[in-house]
Amino acid sequence: MTTTSGLTQKQQAFINIYLGNGENATEAYKQSGYRVKNDNVAAPEASKLLRNPKVSQEITRLKAHELALQAKKQEKLEVTQDWLITQLAQTVSDARAVNQHSTALGALMAIGKTLGLIVDKREISASLSVDSTLTQLDTAHLLQALKEARPTPPEDTIDGDYREIL
Repeated sequence: MTTTSGLTQKQQAFINIYLGNGENATEAYKQSGYRVKNDNVAAPEASKLLRNPKVSQEITRLKAHELALQAKKQEKLEVTQDWLITQLAQTVSDARAVNQHSTALGALMAIGKTLGLIVDKREISASLSVDSTLTQLDTAHLLQALKEARPTPPEDTIDGDYREIL
C-alpha cells in the first residue's frame, strides 16, 4: 500500500520515526516494521532506504516545512504584558518549588510593578531653618516672593505642579 506521496506505509513510518528520534536511521528502520535479525542487518538497510529518492525527498520536504514553521513562530513571538506576567508567574512557581524565596519575591515584585500595583517612591527629607516672617505667609505670598526673587529660572530647572500639604 502506498501513501499519497508515493511512499509505502513502512517508508512513511520510517521517515516519521527517523525525524522524531534524532535521525537514528537504524532504530527508525527497526521501529517502522521492517524485519531484521540484528543491527548489523538494519544499519545498511536503513542507509539504503535513506538513499531512496522518494524517501530522501520526503525527508527534505518535511525538514523544510519544520524550518518554515519555526521561522513563523519566531516572527510571531511578541512580548506582551500577558506573556510577561505568565513567565513571571511560572518563575514564582518554580522558585517556590525549590525554596528560592528571594527569587519568588523578586518575580512577584516585578508582576506588581508591571501591573502598576507597586510604584517606586523616593522620599527626600531636609531640615531647614525658616525665618519667623516666612512662616506667617500663606502659600500664594510665598510663591509670589519666590518668583520675584528669581524672575527667570535657570535652563536646568524643571517646572512642575505643587500641592498644598496641611
